[in-house]
Amino acid sequence: MQVALRPTGRGMEGRWRRMREGAGFTLVELMAVIVITVIGFLAMLHLQAGVLRANTTARDVVTATQLALHLIETIRVEALEWTNDGTQGVGQAKFKYLRHVNDEAGPVAGRGSGWRRAFEIPGAPFQMVNSLGRDGTYDAGALQQFPDTQARRFCARYRLTWLIPNFLIRVETRVLWPRAEGQGGLYDACGPNMDTDVANAYQVTQVTTVMKNVFVTP
Repeated sequence: MQVALRPTGRGMEGRWRRMREGAGFTLVELMAVIVITVIGFLAMLHLQAGVLRANTTARDVVTATQLALHLIETIRVEALEWTNDGTQGVGQAKFKYLRHVNDEAGPVAGRGSGWRRAFEIPGAPFQMVNSLGRDGTYDAGALQQFPDTQARRFCARYRLTWLIPNFLIRVETRVLWPRAEGQGGLYDACGPNMDTDVANAYQVTQVTTVMKNVFVTP
């Protein structure tokens, strides 16, 4: 025995009859489908945009970390020439970075250079650098292959602090870059307010120590 199930009720009876007769969907039903489809499409676009932003931020964090570590290694290279020889003291002009450790108060524990801009071009309105930096002294060869003309969106700083005067220095490097949703051009000059403006800038900081090269004697 076959039993045919049919919806009951006056409204459902009319819909059942239209479907049997091939009448199709009503305008309201079509509009509902369109609205649901558009909402789903917009949600996918929003999700995709969020994924792209997250990927960009992750890439910038890696690049900024590499730049901060690169600056640390450059300062370590300088420290290799800081020896017990009286002519190789930390204050020599040839030390592009280390010579600033005495800027605040000389060789006093807890004092040092304060935060300074790395790769600075004096008087230039645009101070940002790319992932390599702009150190013509230590990176001259690399800059020939990767010139400082593209993707310049990072600001680099460093701070040197005496831990043991005339022997051990704490080195901090910090790289900052503007948020995509931040105010464009706000920190082209890498101003000091960038360090505390978390609404418009990201930052990473790396820390290490360097010591006098005691293995080289006069």
